[in-house]
Amino acid sequence: MGISDLHIHTYFSDGHWSPQKIVEECVAKKIKYFAITDHDNLSGYRKARDYIDIQNIKTIKIIPGIEISSSFRGSKIHLLTYFINPDDPDLNEYLKILQVGRTDFAKFALNKLKEKGIQIEWGDLIKNSKGSVGRLHIARCLVENKIVKNTNEAFETYLHGIKNEYEKDFEIDSLKILEVVKNAGGVCSIAHPHTVKNFESIITDLSKSGLVGIEIVEGKELKNIDQIMSELKLIKTAGSDFHSQGRKSFLGKYSLNETELEILYETANKKLKGNIGWNI
Repeated sequence: MGISDLHIHTYFSDGHWSPQKIVEECVAKKIKYFAITDHDNLSGYRKARDYIDIQNIKTIKIIPGIEISSSFRGSKIHLLTYFINPDDPDLNEYLKILQVGRTDFAKFALNKLKEKGIQIEWGDLIKNSKGSVGRLHIARCLVENKIVKNTNEAFETYLHGIKNEYEKDFEIDSLKILEVVKNAGGVCSIAHPHTVKNFESIITDLSKSGLVGIEIVEGKELKNIDQIMSELKLIKTAGSDFHSQGRKSFLGKYSLNETELEILYETANKKLKGNIGWNI
């Protein structure tokens, strides 16, 4: 049975729930370890950590985490980051750079929609996020304004094309992120690898540069993934990628058991030669 959920979003990025609500639901579901992995920011993690401390909750432990936007050889890669020191100055500087890039892209997207006769105000965009803004926020606005029926249609009709028109990349080179995270006492796993273009051609170099794990999503496993992970000594991570409660979306949907979590921690500790930013 799983005891952890290592991929959770709050309303500090593109999730619907507050950090407090996430904590309370994890306690109710008896999820012992969890990681809030908001996009390119640590605000949700900090709020959840402080709430746990104030309420003196002893049945749950929060792992410092982020989902960081990166790119490597033309492939967009979201790196799930675990065990980091959240106060590391270099890491926080890179997160600031990513936040500026996200804001610039969002403004570009709103201008492109305006050219198509679709008016979305900045205030409408950020009202459901207290941190990172992204394409999902824009998609939700398009749904709320009845421009599209659902967020999938928003991406297919508008947002994929707008992203392709955007000449700048706000993502940071994956190898640089791996280095910064290592120096901050943490390790990285590739989020939802089935979305990564040219996965097999780049995974070896990422592994050589310090990548520790690959997130396994049931039903969306990559071809030869077991062989790849075995050859490169990469380990499994898992999480619900939770954004909002639904029939197919809930905390703990995908998780690690106690042994798997211990393997992740010990592998990270060994990789970092004891300079790990979090104690189990």
